[in-house]
Amino acid sequence: MIPAEKMKRRIPYLDTVRVISCLLVILLHAPMARFSEYYNTPNTTYCFYIVLVTVCSKLFFMLSGALLLPVTKSAREFIPRRVKAVVIPLAVWSVVYLIARWFNGTFTPKFLLSILFTPVEGALWFVYVTIVIYCVLPLMSKCIEAIGKRGVEYLLGLWVISSFIPYQHGMFIGQSQITHNMFGAFANVYGYVLLGYYLHQYPLPVFTREHWWKFALAFTFGIVLMPLFEFTVQPHFGITYQEALGAVTSDVSINDIMIATLIFSVVRQFSPRSYDTAGRHRFSHAMTSVSICTFGIYLAHMLALRELVWPLTRPYFATMPWLADGLLCAAIDFAVCYVVMRLVYLLPVSKYIMGR
Repeated sequence: MIPAEKMKRRIPYLDTVRVISCLLVILLHAPMARFSEYYNTPNTTYCFYIVLVTVCSKLFFMLSGALLLPVTKSAREFIPRRVKAVVIPLAVWSVVYLIARWFNGTFTPKFLLSILFTPVEGALWFVYVTIVIYCVLPLMSKCIEAIGKRGVEYLLGLWVISSFIPYQHGMFIGQSQITHNMFGAFANVYGYVLLGYYLHQYPLPVFTREHWWKFALAFTFGIVLMPLFEFTVQPHFGITYQEALGAVTSDVSINDIMIATLIFSVVRQFSPRSYDTAGRHRFSHAMTSVSICTFGIYLAHMLALRELVWPLTRPYFATMPWLADGLLCAAIDFAVCYVVMRLVYLLPVSKYIMGR
């Protein structure tokens, strides 16, 4: 059970968003056992699937902005506390992954040489980026206080413009010009941190009678029409399937921004405002019980997939369509990691294994 004092400090809708993010991460990686079947050749099902699930890490960045901005502590107090909370579990699980690589024969010295800058397991890249974001958040907080709401909207507007850059290749400019452009400085994940802060502080009127149709048009344009344009029109201008896929799944693309905004807005609209009013909401409490395990689940999920779920399911799932195989593997992986993390949560050293 979670202590009542901790429950009062939690925000129900952010717990739900965190669980959704964790599920999407596993859904992104679970089908990779059949990677060659859907990635190298055009696949409509996978295109639709990847548009929906690649928002996973972006939601995590938005959660950082929603929860931590504005920073109320001094940088000297804030940075060590936040960095320690993720570095220690990362170090623990990096050792676990290195041991697993040693036993399965994939260990090489390069993992030890580069571990300070790149993860031993590719899926853990998010933690490395988060560490740097934590170091920058006090500065971002000062900037937000200085420029106010309108200034934040101005920066977010420039950032949204930059999200169209990945879609410019082919019809408009050459592929080589994508990385050098006037908005390149804005095309990074810090925009998601700022977006999370903004949506938490200033909820969008998505469901009001006056404005719903405007948001419906915006979401349709970003989530449906832009990916459709990339996969159906751009190939006529020399863009390969892999390049189109890269544009849609880039770190900053308009479809991810729109999906993330929609998820935040919908979950906030239909979640209780606080746990003082959530006593009768079993769903919210269930989300919280899962939410406290999500960082641990994230850290462990690839190990469980590679060493347990995929080896055990290949004799049974390999003949299924890749999507059914991936969904079943994701469900098993999530269940296994959740049970393990709930057990770890009972240990006095749990914060060093699964974070706070």
